[in-house]
Amino acid sequence: MPVTQGAGNPDWTKEETLLALELLARHDGRPVDRGHRDVIELSQFLRRINIHPMDKRRDNFRNVDGVAFKLQNLLSAIDPNRRLDSSIGDRQVVSEFPPTRYTELRELAALLRLRLQEQNLAINVSDEETFTEGKVLTARHRYRDARLRGKLLAKMANRPLVCEMCGPGDLFEDRSLAEAQYEAHHRVPLSTAEGEVTTKLSDMALLCACCHRLIHRLIARERRWVSVEEAAEIRKLKLSH
Repeated sequence: MPVTQGAGNPDWTKEETLLALELLARHDGRPVDRGHRDVIELSQFLRRINIHPMDKRRDNFRNVDGVAFKLQNLLSAIDPNRRLDSSIGDRQVVSEFPPTRYTELRELAALLRLRLQEQNLAINVSDEETFTEGKVLTARHRYRDARLRGKLLAKMANRPLVCEMCGPGDLFEDRSLAEAQYEAHHRVPLSTAEGEVTTKLSDMALLCACCHRLIHRLIARERRWVSVEEAAEIRKLKLSH
């Protein structure tokens, strides 16, 4: 069993945990020795990327022992009969990605690595949008949401565009200008939604850009998920005073 002295290092993010679980998925959920090249590679990768500021890391940050220990914790989350305890975060990730979703997990891990390598976390995502998902996962959802937004707008091609929080926006004869005011918003957090890859249009709400920013600010301030309906009521109450 690996021995780690990770105390003092930042907690593992969901993105890092997903990458560790994907390593186990490649080995069919079997234990992987600390000297295995995959463990060494993941350690080197996590030490190289900038998820955590350098001044928050100790010298042993995400070393091979730390990565191997994380794998042991994930194995305990997969199989509770193992001796080591697992964290709530580990159990949530394992629950979200059971073996039946390992193909999707591998695709997600590949995208995470690509984003982290190419953009080095220089992702244009505001703090209000990262409360439930994490920065990299939010960027991934934003990339896919662009396509969902297009489909949502296409579905409403013959109808006036209306924000589900504040009502009709400014009217433009040019449809492209009218559409520029609106964005797609998930009705439930993707971290808890089922069937994430096949999100339906009915799972999306059409919001104007201002209300979209407002609802994410509410979520960040309240530290919980705020529904479109609740946000609309909050907005209405504020305007009535």
